[in-house]
Amino acid sequence: MSLTSLLLAGCAPQVRLPAPVVAVPQAFEAAGATSQSLPELSLDRWWLAFNDAQLTGLIDTALARSTTARLAYARLAEARASRSVTRAGTLPTGSLSATATEQGTRRLWGQGANSPGDDTYQATFYPSWEIDLFGRLSATRQQADVQYASSTLDYHGARLALAADVATSLFQARSAAIDLATARERLAVSQKLAGTGRLGAARGLTSGQDADRLESDLATAQAEAIRLEAELQASKRSLLILVGTPNAPTEDLPIAARLDPAPALPPVTPGLLLARRPDVLAAGLGVESAGLGVKINRLALFPRFDLNPGVGLTAATGALAGGTGLWSLAAGLTVPLLDRSRLMAQLRVSEAQGQQAVVTYEQAVQNAFGEAANALVRLNANRSRIGDLETAERRSRSAYDSAIRGYGAGLTDLTTLLQSEQTWLQARAARDQGRLALLTGTVSVVRALGGGWDAAQDMPRSRNSQINAQGAQQ
Repeated sequence: MSLTSLLLAGCAPQVRLPAPVVAVPQAFEAAGATSQSLPELSLDRWWLAFNDAQLTGLIDTALARSTTARLAYARLAEARASRSVTRAGTLPTGSLSATATEQGTRRLWGQGANSPGDDTYQATFYPSWEIDLFGRLSATRQQADVQYASSTLDYHGARLALAADVATSLFQARSAAIDLATARERLAVSQKLAGTGRLGAARGLTSGQDADRLESDLATAQAEAIRLEAELQASKRSLLILVGTPNAPTEDLPIAARLDPAPALPPVTPGLLLARRPDVLAAGLGVESAGLGVKINRLALFPRFDLNPGVGLTAATGALAGGTGLWSLAAGLTVPLLDRSRLMAQLRVSEAQGQQAVVTYEQAVQNAFGEAANALVRLNANRSRIGDLETAERRSRSAYDSAIRGYGAGLTDLTTLLQSEQTWLQARAARDQGRLALLTGTVSVVRALGGGWDAAQDMPRSRNSQINAQGAQQ
């Protein structure tokens, strides 16, 4: 039987997973360089480089209190418990059982004496221990560690995405506050012009048509201000929910009507994605886990050797007083004969899953590179055009101010004034959107690069090695 089992084990097929093909350029086409006058951010806690106390406070609160962060931690705790369950399943098993019995007789009627009770105590312990001769149990423990490490990366990935979402939401809320300030400024000007129009029409200096157009603009400006007030309040409520304080009043969240310059990015290369992106690292661990799964299913074709020692103790009182100790030592051999077809099919299933894991890793790398490259291109384009947008806003505002003065002096007609106002409003909106795009674009780049966690410190120490370039040989 032993010779047969060894021959069957030798017939277990060798399975080699293909090596992942990671083909990314050595450098990004857009370097992401910015003015050296701006502070350069660190990717680990990138939000500190913005030097924005409100931003830092909101992100810290979100990482501690938001439902996203708490749910990510609960999933990590589940993964930790699952790892313990899997590893415990590879350890020796056995239960201690004990019984106590009291037995006697009592005369219910007639003549005779009662028989005193006899007490019997028995305890047994029969453990079972599988000898890991071929390494199947060791591979099972390794796979549990890898899967837990992957869950840890999912945890950090959820947190870095949360930090980026908080920053983006805050910047968008500030942009809404700027739009509201612009609307209120326009409303004040419209009120003044409407008053001038009514006065001019009453004195016969301007036509009633001009006065009606100015009244229409005033009503439109009032309606727009009301809409933007509601939008800003909704943005504040959404931000409070995001950071985990949904019951706080929106008045407790001040939103300044400003958009500060974004910090500069450090020099980055595509290789940084392989070291920082949690999803890429998790996909690499997925290949490693799949390789271990192939190994485990292959070793299932090998014989199993078990040791089954046992100890029993019996003690009694009364007429049979005394004690007895028993022990046994048994060894078992299990050879999968009739199950071989099923186990072979399972091996092929795990091989196919391993090939999928390799492709998934390649896909994760390619997607990460595409996201980072596109984010850098967009950010550089926004940095290149922000100067022109600033100039256009200044010039159009100057022209608008001149038109207002000219209209008040009777040197400019109403059509020219309204056209100047429309040009300025469009230029101002474009400038503000450009400023917002710089901030949110910087956050998008940092997020695409895997910023928001310390990859060297927070990477799971139990399994911090990636799948090597040659793949896994089973």
